[in-house]
Amino acid sequence: MKKFVVVMISVIVLFVFIMLNYLVWDKEKLQNQRESDRIEQDWLRGQNRILSTTVSELEEANKKLEEEIASKEEEISDLEDMLNSARQKETDDLQEIQKQAEALNLFKSIMKEDVKLVAKNWFLSITQRAYHDSLALLDKDFTLWGKSFDEEEYIDFISNINSISLAADNGSNQDSIFTILYGGEPHLVQANLLVNAYITEDNQESLPHLVNGINTLEVGFIYNSEENSWVILYVTTKE
Repeated sequence: MKKFVVVMISVIVLFVFIMLNYLVWDKEKLQNQRESDRIEQDWLRGQNRILSTTVSELEEANKKLEEEIASKEEEISDLEDMLNSARQKETDDLQEIQKQAEALNLFKSIMKEDVKLVAKNWFLSITQRAYHDSLALLDKDFTLWGKSFDEEEYIDFISNINSISLAADNGSNQDSIFTILYGGEPHLVQANLLVNAYITEDNQESLPHLVNGINTLEVGFIYNSEENSWVILYVTTKE
Protein backbone atom coordinates (compact mmCIF):
# COMPACT_ATOMS: atom_id res chain seq x y z
CA MET A 1 0.00 0.00 0.00
CA LYS A 2 2.82 2.37 0.82
CA LYS A 3 4.39 1.60 -2.51
CA PHE A 4 1.19 2.42 -4.26
CA VAL A 5 0.95 5.74 -2.45
CA VAL A 6 4.56 6.51 -3.29
CA VAL A 7 3.95 5.64 -6.91
CA MET A 8 0.85 7.80 -7.07
CA ILE A 9 2.62 10.69 -5.42
CA SER A 10 5.49 10.30 -7.87
CA VAL A 11 3.07 10.22 -10.76
CA ILE A 12 1.29 13.29 -9.46
CA VAL A 13 4.59 15.13 -8.93
CA LEU A 14 5.74 14.11 -12.41
CA PHE A 15 2.44 15.23 -13.89
CA VAL A 16 2.64 18.55 -12.08
CA PHE A 17 6.23 18.98 -13.28
CA ILE A 18 5.26 18.17 -16.83
CA MET A 19 2.32 20.54 -16.65
CA LEU A 20 4.52 23.28 -15.25
CA ASN A 21 7.03 22.72 -18.06
CA TYR A 22 4.22 22.77 -20.59
CA LEU A 23 2.82 25.97 -19.15
CA VAL A 24 6.27 27.57 -19.21
CA TRP A 25 6.82 26.39 -22.80
CA ASP A 26 3.34 27.50 -23.81
CA LYS A 27 3.92 30.89 -22.19
CA GLU A 28 7.20 31.33 -24.07
CA LYS A 29 5.52 30.20 -27.27
CA LEU A 30 2.69 32.64 -26.66
CA GLN A 31 5.17 35.44 -25.98
CA ASN A 32 7.09 34.53 -29.11
CA GLN A 33 3.86 34.45 -31.06
CA ARG A 34 2.89 37.81 -29.67
CA GLU A 35 6.30 39.22 -30.58
CA SER A 36 5.99 37.72 -34.03
CA ASP A 37 2.48 39.11 -34.38
CA ARG A 38 3.70 42.51 -33.20
CA ILE A 39 6.54 42.47 -35.73
CA GLU A 40 4.16 41.35 -38.45
CA GLN A 41 1.68 44.05 -37.47
CA ASP A 42 4.46 46.64 -37.50
CA TRP A 43 5.52 45.42 -40.95
CA LEU A 44 1.93 45.49 -42.15
CA ARG A 45 1.47 48.99 -40.76
CA GLY A 46 4.69 50.01 -42.51
CA GLN A 47 3.51 48.47 -45.76
CA ASN A 48 0.15 50.15 -45.32
CA ARG A 49 1.85 53.51 -44.82
CA ILE A 50 3.97 52.88 -47.93
CA LEU A 51 0.90 51.86 -49.91
CA SER A 52 -1.03 54.86 -48.61
CA THR A 53 1.85 57.15 -49.61
CA THR A 54 2.12 55.46 -53.01
CA VAL A 55 -1.63 55.74 -53.58
CA SER A 56 -1.54 59.41 -52.58
CA GLU A 57 1.39 60.05 -54.90
CA LEU A 58 -0.37 58.21 -57.72
CA GLU A 59 -3.57 60.14 -57.09
CA GLU A 60 -1.62 63.40 -57.07
CA ALA A 61 0.25 62.42 -60.23
CA ASN A 62 -3.02 61.40 -61.88
CA LYS A 63 -4.59 64.71 -60.86
CA LYS A 64 -1.66 66.64 -62.34
CA LEU A 65 -1.85 64.53 -65.49
CA GLU A 66 -5.57 65.23 -65.83
CA GLU A 67 -4.89 68.95 -65.34
CA GLU A 68 -2.14 68.84 -67.99
CA ILE A 69 -4.45 66.97 -70.39
CA ALA A 70 -7.20 69.54 -69.78
CA SER A 71 -4.69 72.35 -70.35
CA LYS A 72 -3.42 70.73 -73.57
CA GLU A 73 -6.97 70.18 -74.77
CA GLU A 74 -7.69 73.85 -74.13
CA GLU A 75 -4.52 74.84 -76.01
CA ILE A 76 -5.50 72.55 -78.89
CA SER A 77 -8.97 74.09 -78.93
CA ASP A 78 -7.45 77.59 -78.98
CA LEU A 79 -5.08 76.58 -81.79
CA GLU A 80 -7.97 75.10 -83.77
CA ASP A 81 -9.89 78.35 -83.31
CA MET A 82 -6.84 80.33 -84.46
CA LEU A 83 -6.38 78.00 -87.44
CA ASN A 84 -10.02 78.31 -88.41
CA SER A 85 -9.79 82.09 -88.08
CA ALA A 86 -6.62 82.13 -90.19
CA ARG A 87 -8.27 79.95 -92.84
CA GLN A 88 -11.32 82.18 -92.88
CA LYS A 89 -9.12 85.27 -93.15
CA GLU A 90 -7.16 83.63 -95.97
CA THR A 91 -10.42 82.83 -97.76
CA ASP A 92 -11.67 86.39 -97.25
CA ASP A 93 -8.33 87.82 -98.41
CA LEU A 94 -8.32 85.61 -101.52
CA GLN A 95 -11.86 86.68 -102.33
CA GLU A 96 -10.88 90.32 -101.83
CA ILE A 97 -7.79 89.87 -104.01
CA GLN A 98 -9.92 88.20 -106.67
CA LYS A 99 -12.41 91.07 -106.55
CA GLN A 100 -9.57 93.58 -106.81
CA ALA A 101 -8.03 91.65 -109.71
CA GLU A 102 -11.38 91.55 -111.50
CA ALA A 103 -11.86 95.27 -110.90
CA LEU A 104 -8.31 95.95 -112.10
CA ASN A 105 -8.81 93.86 -115.23
CA LEU A 106 -12.05 95.70 -115.90
CA PHE A 107 -10.23 99.00 -115.46
CA LYS A 108 -7.50 97.88 -117.88
CA SER A 109 -10.14 96.88 -120.41
CA ILE A 110 -11.76 100.30 -120.10
CA MET A 111 -8.36 101.96 -120.60
CA LYS A 112 -7.63 99.92 -123.73
CA GLU A 113 -8.65 102.59 -126.23
CA ASP A 114 -6.75 105.29 -124.32
CA VAL A 115 -3.44 103.41 -124.30
CA LYS A 116 -4.00 102.18 -127.83
CA LEU A 117 -4.26 105.80 -128.96
CA VAL A 118 -0.97 106.57 -127.17
CA ALA A 119 0.75 103.75 -129.08
CA LYS A 120 -0.73 104.93 -132.39
CA ASN A 121 0.42 108.51 -131.79
CA TRP A 122 3.91 107.34 -130.82
CA PHE A 123 4.22 105.27 -133.98
CA LEU A 124 2.86 108.16 -136.08
CA SER A 125 5.33 110.64 -134.55
CA ILE A 126 8.23 108.29 -135.33
CA THR A 127 7.02 107.75 -138.90
CA GLN A 128 6.62 111.52 -139.38
CA ARG A 129 10.08 112.02 -137.80
CA ALA A 130 8.56 114.19 -135.09
CA TYR A 131 10.94 112.69 -132.57
CA HIS A 132 10.48 115.32 -129.86
CA ASP A 133 6.72 114.79 -130.04
CA SER A 134 7.25 111.02 -129.76
CA LEU A 135 9.51 111.54 -126.74
CA ALA A 136 6.68 113.38 -124.97
CA LEU A 137 4.66 110.15 -125.13
CA LEU A 138 7.28 108.27 -123.09
CA ASP A 139 7.69 108.06 -119.31
CA LYS A 140 10.79 109.74 -117.87
CA ASP A 141 12.11 106.28 -116.91
CA PHE A 142 11.25 104.61 -120.23
CA THR A 143 13.27 101.76 -121.70
CA LEU A 144 13.34 100.44 -125.26
CA TRP A 145 14.30 96.78 -125.51
CA GLY A 146 15.74 96.91 -121.99
CA LYS A 147 17.92 99.98 -122.54
CA SER A 148 17.58 103.53 -121.18
CA PHE A 149 18.28 106.58 -123.36
CA ASP A 150 18.80 110.28 -122.91
CA GLU A 151 17.10 112.57 -125.42
CA GLU A 152 19.95 112.65 -127.93
CA GLU A 153 20.51 108.89 -127.75
CA TYR A 154 16.79 108.28 -128.13
CA ILE A 155 16.49 110.40 -131.26
CA ASP A 156 19.61 108.82 -132.76
CA PHE A 157 18.24 105.33 -132.02
CA ILE A 158 14.61 105.80 -133.04
CA SER A 159 15.51 107.60 -136.27
CA ASN A 160 16.65 104.23 -137.64
CA ILE A 161 12.97 103.30 -138.03
CA ASN A 162 11.60 104.51 -141.36
CA SER A 163 7.98 103.76 -140.49
CA ILE A 164 5.99 101.84 -137.91
CA SER A 165 2.26 101.40 -137.29
CA LEU A 166 -0.28 98.96 -135.95
CA ALA A 167 -0.77 96.09 -138.37
CA ALA A 168 -3.64 96.42 -140.81
CA ASP A 169 -6.91 94.77 -139.83
CA ASN A 170 -7.33 92.81 -143.08
CA GLY A 171 -10.60 91.40 -141.80
CA SER A 172 -8.96 89.63 -138.83
CA ASN A 173 -9.99 90.04 -135.22
CA GLN A 174 -8.98 93.54 -134.14
CA ASP A 175 -8.27 92.25 -130.62
CA SER A 176 -5.37 90.19 -131.97
CA ILE A 177 -3.67 93.40 -133.13
CA PHE A 178 -3.87 95.07 -129.72
CA THR A 179 -4.33 92.63 -126.81
CA ILE A 180 -4.46 93.70 -123.17
CA LEU A 181 -2.36 91.47 -120.89
CA TYR A 182 -4.14 90.85 -117.61
CA GLY A 183 -2.36 90.28 -114.32
CA GLY A 184 1.14 91.63 -113.88
CA GLU A 185 1.87 94.91 -112.14
CA PRO A 186 -1.35 96.60 -110.95
CA HIS A 187 -0.14 100.11 -111.83
CA LEU A 188 0.68 99.14 -115.43
CA VAL A 189 -1.44 98.44 -118.45
CA GLN A 190 0.45 95.95 -120.59
CA ALA A 191 -0.45 94.91 -124.11
CA ASN A 192 0.74 92.80 -127.01
CA LEU A 193 0.81 94.75 -130.28
CA LEU A 194 1.10 93.51 -133.84
CA VAL A 195 3.01 96.22 -135.70
CA ASN A 196 4.22 96.67 -139.22
CA ALA A 197 7.71 98.17 -139.35
CA TYR A 198 9.95 99.24 -142.19
CA ILE A 199 13.68 99.63 -141.68
CA THR A 200 16.18 100.36 -144.42
CA GLU A 201 18.91 97.82 -144.91
CA ASP A 202 21.57 100.24 -143.67
CA ASN A 203 19.74 100.68 -140.34
CA GLN A 204 18.77 97.07 -139.65
CA GLU A 205 21.99 96.41 -137.74
CA SER A 206 21.06 99.17 -135.26
CA LEU A 207 17.64 97.61 -134.65
CA PRO A 208 18.24 93.87 -134.13
CA HIS A 209 14.94 93.52 -132.26
CA LEU A 210 12.81 94.61 -135.22
CA VAL A 211 12.39 93.09 -138.66
CA ASN A 212 10.85 94.46 -141.80
CA GLY A 213 7.20 93.50 -141.77
CA ILE A 214 5.12 92.16 -138.89
CA ASN A 215 6.54 92.27 -135.35
CA THR A 216 4.95 91.40 -132.02
CA LEU A 217 5.76 93.96 -129.35
CA GLU A 218 4.94 94.09 -125.66
CA VAL A 219 4.31 97.64 -124.53
CA GLY A 220 3.83 98.76 -120.94
CA PHE A 221 1.82 101.91 -120.24
CA ILE A 222 1.85 103.89 -117.00
CA TYR A 223 -0.33 106.78 -115.92
CA ASN A 224 1.40 110.15 -115.56
CA SER A 225 -0.53 111.88 -112.78
CA GLU A 226 1.21 115.21 -113.44
CA GLU A 227 0.14 115.28 -117.08
CA ASN A 228 -3.08 113.33 -116.43
CA SER A 229 -2.31 111.05 -119.34
CA TRP A 230 -1.01 107.59 -120.17
CA VAL A 231 2.59 107.28 -121.36
CA ILE A 232 4.79 104.41 -122.54
CA LEU A 233 7.08 102.92 -119.89
CA TYR A 234 8.75 100.19 -121.91
CA VAL A 235 8.80 98.47 -125.29
CA THR A 236 10.18 95.01 -125.95
CA THR A 237 9.83 92.36 -128.65
CA LYS A 238 7.81 89.21 -127.97
CA GLU A 239 9.42 86.12 -129.43
